[in-house]
Amino acid sequence: MLRLGTLFILALAVLVACAGTAQAAFPERPITMIVPFGAGGSNDLPARVLAGMMEKKLGQPVIVQNVVGAGGTQGTTQIAQARPDGYTIGFDPTGALCLQPHMKKLPYGVDSFQFIGMATQQPVVLMTGKNAPWKNIEGMVAMVRKNPGKYIVGITGQGNMSHVPVIALAKHYNLKFRYVPYRSTPEVMKEIAAGRLHFHADMPVALAQYEVYGLVQFSDRKVANLNMPNSADIGLNKNFIMWQACIAPRGIPADVLKVLVDTMREVVNSPEYAEAIQRLSMNVWWMEPDEAQAFYAKEFVSYGEALKEALKK
Repeated sequence: MLRLGTLFILALAVLVACAGTAQAAFPERPITMIVPFGAGGSNDLPARVLAGMMEKKLGQPVIVQNVVGAGGTQGTTQIAQARPDGYTIGFDPTGALCLQPHMKKLPYGVDSFQFIGMATQQPVVLMTGKNAPWKNIEGMVAMVRKNPGKYIVGITGQGNMSHVPVIALAKHYNLKFRYVPYRSTPEVMKEIAAGRLHFHADMPVALAQYEVYGLVQFSDRKVANLNMPNSADIGLNKNFIMWQACIAPRGIPADVLKVLVDTMREVVNSPEYAEAIQRLSMNVWWMEPDEAQAFYAKEFVSYGEALKEALKK
């Protein structure tokens, strides 16, 4: 017969093993999804769709946290510097990941993140108020040319996707705008409605949310439900495609990553997600983590070159 001490040690070993198994279950508590732009904006809305559907499958809340500031880099920095345990993830767009690191020294770069998967894709659209004096791109160009420096573009960050496409358009037509920074898209749209701003470049979802209409979509392919010319129509051979990805800090454990990837894949490929995203005038775009990581590395270089060209005097 085993001695009492031996039995105690065996029982303790079983308890430790069971505790280890319980601790390995992910997620055991709520997950925070950081969105580096304001609530109600074009980055926030699809994030909330994704978070809401993921939490139903994970069995834990996925809480969207808006961290606003510095053209999206403040929130993106928090994602990069978070503990890589799967409990802090991010929903990040092209500009904060691919443009801002070329503008200034940041505590993150192309090697700072583990991609969970791509979520959406859509062209950037140049928007103007429905009460604007022009009715199309040709009328706008004619009026801005006659009044250099008079008309104002609201941007959410210098060198981001609300800024660089408009610079490229201005160079193409030899136009002179003024650029004024704001913290979020809703702030910009209030100023446009009040007539204090004239233009903003953003994702198509904003067209249905605010009193604006689109002048041009910055893509060589037209999106069917966007009734406006694209960049190829106006001779601007530039593509500014806004994608949004779910990311985690580099170093997340493989088993935790697998849970997040499997859950996100199931959600993004579901009819319910597609219907919700299409209502936001966005396209569903799933990409597996390895493919997304490789795509991001190429986009990082490509947008760095586009930024350099746009800012060239």
